[in-house]
Amino acid sequence: MDYKHTQIGTAILAVMGTSALVLAYSAVVKPEDNASFAFVVVGIIAILFSSLTIKVGGGQIRWFFGPGFWRKSLDCTRIDSAKIIKTKWYNGLGIRLLSTGWLYNVSGVDAVELKLKDGATVSLGTNEPEKLLEAIKKALES
Repeated sequence: MDYKHTQIGTAILAVMGTSALVLAYSAVVKPEDNASFAFVVVGIIAILFSSLTIKVGGGQIRWFFGPGFWRKSLDCTRIDSAKIIKTKWYNGLGIRLLSTGWLYNVSGVDAVELKLKDGATVSLGTNEPEKLLEAIKKALES
């Protein structure tokens, strides 16, 4: 494995934590409401999207959220170019289909954009874009 990095999703965890606190309060104040079910759903989402792990090696780029949720991979032979980009804050977190292509992100606005030979675009959010880009370029040269 040439590169492996896990970014903790501080932004997602902050949003989910705040939501959980509001739902917990609601469950105490109005126990007849379905806040406890929503609390469980928020907890599951927080676990699934708590981090984003990206691996580069063996001619592939692989990434997944949290404990292995939504595993994706991409053969390096499909990549035409890669560059560092800044995403917009309003692009959101998690798995997003934007007008520019797919974005996988758990925190922050830094990402590496992969332009594929078929014209598609995949952007991977990371808190170390320079290291990820270097690993991808090294893999493309191999």
